Formats: sequence, structure tokens, C-alpha cells
Amino acid sequence: MSRRAISLVLLAALVALPMATLPAGAGPTPAVQPDAWIKLCGLSTGCTIRGLPNPWKGKDIYNTTGHHQKIGVRMEDGEGVRFWLTIENDGTDPDTFTLQGCKGNPRFRVNKVQVGFYKRPTGGSEKITEKFKDGTATFDFGPSSDGEKVELTLNIIAPTTREGVSYRCVMTITSEADPSKVDTLVAKMTTY
Repeated sequence: MSRRAISLVLLAALVALPMATLPAGAGPTPAVQPDAWIKLCGLSTGCTIRGLPNPWKGKDIYNTTGHHQKIGVRMEDGEGVRFWLTIENDGTDPDTFTLQGCKGNPRFRVNKVQVGFYKRPTGGSEKITEKFKDGTATFDFGPSSDGEKVELTLNIIAPTTREGVSYRCVMTITSEADPSKVDTLVAKMTTY
């Protein structure tokens, strides 16, 4: 077989491969793509600004299940926990993203959602708690080349007196330009 024939056979085989087998980032950049990631800030006063050892989860991962975008934490009843969230547009076009957060329940109360990273709730920040719960928090982004990000602090209190109670706070970010483009984060808390 000639080199040209071998090249054509190899090219045909590559074209026939499903896209799922290509490495991440190998395809074209989408026009719009919400990207969100999450980090455990800490419990009560144990939160340190940009500190270790809590890694970020979910950067450049896009799914609706929270797979590889979930943080779990065990906490004492009556304790508070803070998570940091970052949202950006990984697409080439400007877009508006809507954040649908969790509402909480009697055992896990969404106490405060603030724009910015905060070690403790503070009076000088923009609070979006009700918009977070209602799914009406929106953020405008330029194309990914602009490097714009929205940083949020999510504070949840567990005013329960029972051990072994869990709650999953699911947060979904949806593109306004293309509602099929979403990204989901999950924060799971369990009392001990």
C-alpha cells in the first residue's frame, strides 16, 4: 500500500472516532459555556482566605450532575460552613448566566450569599441571597478572552440537634444565549 493510501486510511479512521475519545480542549471553543468551580472555605472561624488544604473542584469541567464538581463536609450541628464559588464564561461570545442555587431547609439554612470572597459575612458586600435561592441571580460576561469572573461566598448554617443529617445544595449555572449550556456544582453537608 502506498504512503498516500495509508494516510487516507488513517485520516478516515480518525474522522470516524467519536468526539468523546478526544482529549478535553481538543475541539473548537464553544460560543458560550458557563464554567463554575467550588472550594470549601471552612467551618465557623476556620476559614482562611485562599488557603490550603481545600482544593478547587470543577474548573473546566462542564456537566449537569456535579460529577467532579462536588465538595462534601462533615460539620457539628449548630455549626456554619462557607463555600467559595467562581463563575466564568469559557465561550467566545458574550453571554448572561443565571445561577439557580439551593433554598436550604429547616436543618440547613442558606444564611447568606455574597459577591466576593469573605472569611466571615460582612456588612459592606453585595448580598444576593434571595436571588440565589429563587434562581434569579444573573451575571453578564464578555467572551472568555476578557478573563471576567464572578466570585461568591455561600454561607450555610446547620441549626439542627440531630447527628447524621445530610443536605445537598445543588447550584446550576445556565447560559441565556443557549439554555442547553449549563454547569452544576454540589455542596454536601452532613452533621455529626
